[in-house]
Amino acid sequence: MLFNSGAAVSGELSEISSEPTNCYQLAWNNLGLSTGQAIKLCSGTTDAPKTIECFIKAYGHPDDDGLGLPMGFAVNLCKTNSEPF
Repeated sequence: MLFNSGAAVSGELSEISSEPTNCYQLAWNNLGLSTGQAIKLCSGTTDAPKTIECFIKAYGHPDDDGLGLPMGFAVNLCKTNSEPF
């Protein structure tokens, strides 16, 4: 058996960190993305900071050296998985 109890599962999971979950936390908590947008942007990422930097550049205003893309387009541009739009 992989896990002996619910307590063991929750204790072990709280210590697990991965690039997709790190990316999701940054995107959802700090960038104003909806849950679905953050999941779409971050699923499959192997480099959370690079994914977030891409989004910030793509969504950012051109006066701030951004591309000025709408949020959904910025997510699609910067996501690293091969799911269709």
